[in-house]
Amino acid sequence: MGVRERKEREKQQRSNDILEAARRIFESKGFLNTTLQDVAKEAEISVGLIYRYFQSKEDIFASLALKGAEQFDCDLDDILKKAKLSRKRSVAVGDSVLNGIAKAFFNFYGPYGEYFDMLIYSYKGLKKVQIHGATLTRLMSITLLSLDKIKDFILRSGEFHAKDEDEALRVVFLLWGILLGVHKLSDSSGRGHLFAFQQDEFVKQIIEQIMIGIGTAQNRETTVSIHDKTSEILLPEKHPL
Repeated sequence: MGVRERKEREKQQRSNDILEAARRIFESKGFLNTTLQDVAKEAEISVGLIYRYFQSKEDIFASLALKGAEQFDCDLDDILKKAKLSRKRSVAVGDSVLNGIAKAFFNFYGPYGEYFDMLIYSYKGLKKVQIHGATLTRLMSITLLSLDKIKDFILRSGEFHAKDEDEALRVVFLLWGILLGVHKLSDSSGRGHLFAFQQDEFVKQIIEQIMIGIGTAQNRETTVSIHDKTSEILLPEKHPL
């Protein structure tokens, strides 16, 4: 290994060390309560050295979110690969795929949800965010790639009422928006639970409702009616706020 290769490898390792230290602090203190001084102390380096690798705390968080988005895309590939194999055996897979996507979504959005909140608030002018353009570009690209894969599945599966790409994409954003809303309702990262439902069961019921609403006529006929069960879930006796 030459000098240049060794230095590049050491640089990458240092960057990864900073990210892992930041991940531990973000998990324990939350994004808003964490400072670069906290990250530097955890990584056992100076704040000045952090600035050699990242522009800001937000830049560190965006880099972690990118890793999460890449993992989500890999998980999605596994889900769709299994669905393709099942489809060859003429097995209906629409609901199981959507449930798998939901699980992967929460695995991703749970740790990194504050990053997206931060961007929304920043775009409203509350704070100027300093993030490497390459990181944002890659994060946007990988997210759009994942959404495009879901769109293709919906368009080709035959289990959804989507006759063209525009309709399939609407279904994708409908699902994405619902999952975002469910995450916000069940988020407990300092803001408290807004409802008392178990997330897994609640999402399962939502997927069933989605399949009734956007599935093909045949799919609707074979989907078990869940109106009575849904009313039990949606109307608990007590909402702990």
